Amino acid sequence: MKDPRIDDLRQQLRSLGYLDAGVNRFVLGPAQERRGPTALAARFAMRVALLGGVLLGPAAAIGVGSRLPGLVSGIRDAMVIAVYLAVIFFLAVSVLSFLVSLVATAVRRPFIPRAAGSIVTVATLLYLTLWWRNANAGFGWSAPVWTAFALLVAVAISLLLGHAQRIATIAVLAAGARRSAALPPIAFRSWRVVLGVGALAFAGAAALLILTTAEAPVAISHPPLTVVSGMRVRLIAIDGFDADLYSSPGGVPPGEPPVSNGGLWNTRVRLAPHDTSDPARAWTTIATGEPPDVHGVQRLETRRLAGIQGILSAGDSAAWSAIRAATDVARLTRPSIASREERQAKTIWEVAEDAGLRTAVVNWWATWPAPTGQGIVITDRAVLRLEHGGPLDAEISPADLYPALQRQWPEIRARARETAAASFGSVTDPRALSILRRSAELDATILGIAQALPGPARDLDVIYLPGLDIAQHTLLGTSEGGAPSPSLMADRVDALKRYYSFLVRIIDPLLDHTKLRDATGRTAGTMVMVVTGPGRVQGPAPGIIGVVHPEGFIDARQDATARVVDVAPSVLFALGIPLSRELAGAPIRTLFLGSQFDDRRLRSVDTYGRPLTPPMFREGKPLDQEVIDRLRSLGYVK
Repeated sequence: MKDPRIDDLRQQLRSLGYLDAGVNRFVLGPAQERRGPTALAARFAMRVALLGGVLLGPAAAIGVGSRLPGLVSGIRDAMVIAVYLAVIFFLAVSVLSFLVSLVATAVRRPFIPRAAGSIVTVATLLYLTLWWRNANAGFGWSAPVWTAFALLVAVAISLLLGHAQRIATIAVLAAGARRSAALPPIAFRSWRVVLGVGALAFAGAAALLILTTAEAPVAISHPPLTVVSGMRVRLIAIDGFDADLYSSPGGVPPGEPPVSNGGLWNTRVRLAPHDTSDPARAWTTIATGEPPDVHGVQRLETRRLAGIQGILSAGDSAAWSAIRAATDVARLTRPSIASREERQAKTIWEVAEDAGLRTAVVNWWATWPAPTGQGIVITDRAVLRLEHGGPLDAEISPADLYPALQRQWPEIRARARETAAASFGSVTDPRALSILRRSAELDATILGIAQALPGPARDLDVIYLPGLDIAQHTLLGTSEGGAPSPSLMADRVDALKRYYSFLVRIIDPLLDHTKLRDATGRTAGTMVMVVTGPGRVQGPAPGIIGVVHPEGFIDARQDATARVVDVAPSVLFALGIPLSRELAGAPIRTLFLGSQFDDRRLRSVDTYGRPLTPPMFREGKPLDQEVIDRLRSLGYVK
């Protein structure tokens, strides 16, 4: 039977105006049965938390999408993220509301309910204002209409949650008080008072927005880029390259073609030691000319939240590792691979495309999903797509290039296998031979795809070859449990040396200027740049940037050293594109003839802008698990 004291409490609340509004009736719904203050506080907290989750979840999803590029890839992802955040806010607000109500019953002062509501209102308004500021989607004062609308929504949500908390606190106090205890009448029943409080909150939020964004730079999406007297550039990236092993005397075993310091370049500069333990992070630095904390690609292995297409990048700390392990076990996340959507800085091919140049990139890290644009993008998933067939999931752009590559794929694959099988004939260790041929087949396949791309000739070609790093990591790694014997290690190093000779042979057609001449017999003005990285080695190690210059040998200092962030500016300078003042590096002068490195050609712009997210051609089945399995077999992920 219903306790008559409950009816008395509801009549008292109704007479004072607490049950007039729908929100009040929703919050006070549990006050229908006999319960103590603590039980009512818990049930009221659940009602307030439900309001908080429904209101704050979508608002927070906007901020998360801006802070973590790549996580939200569409409306569906945004909705799922909003649900996740609504659950989190529900739990947080329920705990906060419950604790506030318990404190109120202990203190029992007239000002406590009003103070509780004010605290929730101010905290919510601060949170929403700062998160909407970070959205960077027109919520600055350069777009006053959208900004005013956002602040009005923030004020409405904040006042509503603050009011709900005040009502819940008063009801808990009433449940624990004597029948004769007087409750304060409902406040702000006048629309004038409500509007006045709302206007004051709006002014405070606007002031906070002005103070926190007054000096924020305005991003330029498409700055004008004028190309002046540039050359064509072909950039070939070789991972896992040891410069000392390559150029050491007697470095090539007997019977192998000679490899000299001029095999891959006629001028070279050593790159300062840098961290290459994660290839996606290291090669994105080279492609953008920015350090990882700027370009945003922190690690090859990321996580994908259940139910969304976007990815969640995390750090390497022990705390993040524990969180990843726990969420994987709970099936909230699953492993994924770094993608283009994480990147927050433009690559050299994207800048060149903005400048109106013809570009192509083949097999570079973090290029999937390929956007629909004027340039050719053969992503790091393209080989798998050509192997598996089926509709594209943004592995190749433009999409109409895919059928042509499919027709040529059997020939490309057969030629690559034949080339790999014909190499390394003097290697007698079956395991080493298998590793070398697997890596060689992959590199030959990538070069075959690059050479199969249609004309006309492009201004910038970028190709990444991972085979040497895969072979080096597999042959010389110690994951088998204990270090190999010195004699076995020596045999493996000798086997690895043969791979350098193989690389010179298959890359030679891209270096030979007799094949780069125009109709008049003159060189076509193509500078070939070969960039090497030490691969997945322990500790920072140096790399090399070498050039085969269209005008021949450049007498550069052999002890010259540059930084990895100098590679991208050097490529852009060779193309004749002005350099962004935001770049962390500068062109390497010793790679150019003195007459070419003229200060008049060294032009600059304020920024290249942020990477855009144009439409992508995606209709096929994603190859997420296939990519992870392939990278696991190659030793990239565990």
